[in-house]
Amino acid sequence: MDLLSLFLVCVKVSFLSFGGTAPLPLLHDELGRRRALVPDADFASAIAIGRIAPGPNGLFVLPIGYFVAGVAGALVAAAALWTVAMPVLILLKIHHWLARFAIVDAGVKGIQAGAIGLTLAVAWSIMVATTPTPFHLAIAVATFALAAFTNVDVVLILAGAALLGLGTLLRGHLG
Repeated sequence: MDLLSLFLVCVKVSFLSFGGTAPLPLLHDELGRRRALVPDADFASAIAIGRIAPGPNGLFVLPIGYFVAGVAGALVAAAALWTVAMPVLILLKIHHWLARFAIVDAGVKGIQAGAIGLTLAVAWSIMVATTPTPFHLAIAVATFALAAFTNVDVVLILAGAALLGLGTLLRGHLG
């Protein structure tokens, strides 16, 4: 594989790896299955090296670059990481500078309000589709109230809602 192709693959994977290992299947498919450049054992080693190394989770790209093209491959993979990270850092700096202007702050608040409205619209459609009885609606309202107005752990809230739902099944309240 030429270094430019490796660079482009690593840019694609780095762009998708903001804080997680979600792009691993993409990388494995691209370099492991399709091109047969990284055997599964080397791929697993690269993931382990990337996970134990200090820094972001996306560092697994560096050892994979090394396995594909040696030191030059690792350097190309590092350049791909920087190619993705640097524009984001620059945009954050620009946003920080622009945030002091009232018009930008107002625009951001409008976008936030719109996102909340869209989220509520989706939540409403899900609630309507999944609450077939008044009891289920009561579970949804109680769950919202607990999550919004208390410090109860969300896992406990969901577990309680699940138990109530199972209780309706066991008592024969579902149709």
